[in-house]
Amino acid sequence: MTTLEETRLEEARQAGDRIVAQVTQLFQGGKLAPAIDMARAALANGITHPMLLRVRAYGFEQNNQLREATADLQQAIGIAPGHATLHNALGYCLGKLGRWSDAVVEFETAIALSPRFLAAQYGLATALDATGDLSGSEAALKRVLELDPANAAPLSDLAGLEARRGHWQEASRLAEQALAADPRQYQALTTLADVAIATGALDNAQSLIASALADPAFPPIERSTMLTLQGDLAHARGRYDEAFRDYSEANAQRRRLFADQYASAGRETAISFVQWLGEYLDRAPKEAWSAAGRGTAQTEGPKLAGHVFLIGFPRSGTTLLENILSSHPGVVALEEKETFIASTREYFADDKGADRLAAADDAALAPLREDYWRRVAQYGAGALDGKVFVDKRPLGATKLPLIAKLFPDAKILFALRDPRDVVLSCFRRYFQLNPSMYEMLDLRGAARFYAATMTLASVCRAKLGLGWLETRHEALIDDFDGELGRIVDFLGLAWSDEVRDFAQKAKTRTIATPSSVQVIKGLNRDGVGQWRHYRAQLAPVQSTLRPWVEKFGYGSA
Repeated sequence: MTTLEETRLEEARQAGDRIVAQVTQLFQGGKLAPAIDMARAALANGITHPMLLRVRAYGFEQNNQLREATADLQQAIGIAPGHATLHNALGYCLGKLGRWSDAVVEFETAIALSPRFLAAQYGLATALDATGDLSGSEAALKRVLELDPANAAPLSDLAGLEARRGHWQEASRLAEQALAADPRQYQALTTLADVAIATGALDNAQSLIASALADPAFPPIERSTMLTLQGDLAHARGRYDEAFRDYSEANAQRRRLFADQYASAGRETAISFVQWLGEYLDRAPKEAWSAAGRGTAQTEGPKLAGHVFLIGFPRSGTTLLENILSSHPGVVALEEKETFIASTREYFADDKGADRLAAADDAALAPLREDYWRRVAQYGAGALDGKVFVDKRPLGATKLPLIAKLFPDAKILFALRDPRDVVLSCFRRYFQLNPSMYEMLDLRGAARFYAATMTLASVCRAKLGLGWLETRHEALIDDFDGELGRIVDFLGLAWSDEVRDFAQKAKTRTIATPSSVQVIKGLNRDGVGQWRHYRAQLAPVQSTLRPWVEKFGYGSA
């Protein structure tokens, strides 16, 4: 290299350094727009630096271009993997994409690099909550308090966790403590209203809700939650028309708030993916997919007495059934954890993945089984050898092709409930949002999603050759011993009287779903036939649900 060339390279490097310094100064000084413009121009001119990628990613994130932001942050981490701020930023982007398990990894990496990184600790708490790990989320929130004792936000979040567990007194104490420290902890107010409804203090709930909704400073997310609680209050008083109006308005507000994230033009929706997968499998030759007689001399994972996937649809009674089965001494159950991350990435990241899965041999599948069992262990399922392992995943129908290939000896326990009660309950409850739960914010969308999922499940049952048992929520309520006896026989277990004590045992478990409070109450018919109170409001979706109402033996819609 000549001296002239060396000089030019050094000048270019110095010019790049000056640009990076300017972008950094602007960005850290809060002058975001010029920082983003300068970073974009520099990258377009071939200057690559982690800070430039970080700033451009921020611009993408602000415009809800989350995939582009994620790509920039991943490239930046590839150049500078030891920067906690990059991993933290990537964690937040992945969370917005609904990829919460991946977000957990990034937040944990950020914390490992910088243990006192408050934003990463808080992000980890949010991500763990979203994946259903309430105990992990609680621990992360307490760590935030250790690092910043004056921070009232984690107190508010801890109050919400206790309310979801049905610990009303502790939830109220923490919420009041949060509000005493910071009256702007609006989520704590929603927790107090939730506790008031749950404990029958309806007049107190009404006062809290009315005050919040009259406050123009009340934030949009918490306002939508208060509207849902106002619907619950009207429902508790038997004012079902009012309740449905409140639920509808709450969900409409959430849809507007999250439309860019989950319903932007050209984005694949949860419904469209389920429909595509059902159509693909319906056309596929049975011999390419059937697990019947295929078996596997599996060496990965524990030596189980049985492997069961408990699936169905949200609000179909899967949480109740999982807690009942967990009370059996021969069962270990895992509640709604994402155990198929690696195999989903491998085979469902593009439209050709299903073809590759159909042709996959054991050499290709073995590492994915290993990854599955590694994740099961990470989630703390406990000792599994000699046990029946139940992997509960209400929306597990989309994983059935993976199950058939990875675990052809596994059994499917398919939970059913009156489709009208299911869809109504999905519409009334507030879930941690992801692409699937976004569909529940619209009554017609929830019904279409239900129908698409049941269609996919029917195709899979016929095509995949897995051991399969349907169980009805109402049958479990009306004839507990008879229906559960049928289930334990299917699982290859002997009867145990310990299952009758499931409600008491559930109080010691962490239940991450909106069904936690109902499970702790034990068996009751409170949720059976609720759709009749909303018959008129359900009229627009009756034709969508009718085939499934009739197919599953719930009369006619």
